This record gives sequence, structure tokens and C-alpha cells, in this order.
Amino acid sequence: GNAASDQLQLDVWGETLDDLALARNAGLADHDDAWDLQVALMEHLEGNWDRPDNGLWEMRGPRRHFTHSKVMAWVAADRMATAVRTHPDLHGPADRWQALRDTIHADVLTHGYDADRNTFTQSYDAPALDASLL
Repeated sequence: GNAASDQLQLDVWGETLDDLALARNAGLADHDDAWDLQVALMEHLEGNWDRPDNGLWEMRGPRRHFTHSKVMAWVAADRMATAVRTHPDLHGPADRWQALRDTIHADVLTHGYDADRNTFTQSYDAPALDASLL
């Protein structure tokens, strides 16, 4: 009933892939198809990370480029590239994911950071602040 089903929230992809990386690194057993699912999630994010969304707080109104969403896309790309490099049984385009991670990093610093105030902003090229970026 809160309209979230009609929203695009890109941060959740990064949060999910980060949680799965934490579970893997903690030694929790996974299913045979778990990595395939993670690769599919990452491939979806690769094609959509740069879209505006409704953000973590399910903002109403026009979609924006929320800095938190972009940072979580960075997290996803970082965790996936790291997984391939540190777990010999996992396969994927680590170089491509690392390049995406670096692209997102540069994008966030260019558009989601206010150097005058030394702070990240809620959304790109806007002055509002956001607790998710603490």
C-alpha cells in the first residue's frame, strides 16, 4: 500500500551482494546455483546502476540519482570482483567488474560529493544531506 512496488530501488542489489559476500567469507555453505544467481544480479546492476531511482527512503516524485544507491552499486561491483579474485572456484569478469567499480567511484565523487562542505549529498548535484551516507 505504500507504492514501493512501483519504485526502482537500486541500492538493494548492492546490499544483497554484500550480504552474500559476507556469508561466503564467513564460511557459510551455499547452494550450487548461488553464484549463478549472484552473477545474474550483478549483470542486471551493470545495465542499470546509472539510472535514477527512488532510493533507500522510497522517495516520492521524480526519480533521482541517489548517492547511496550509487555507492551500493559500487559495493556490488567491488564484492563480485573480489570474490572472483579470492575464490578460485568462482568465475566471472573480474576485470570488467573492477572497471565498473572504478567508474562508479569516479561518478560518485564527481556528482555526489560537495567539496565545499566536505560531505556527500543525498542525490547528485543537489545540496541536501542524507543519514545513509554517514
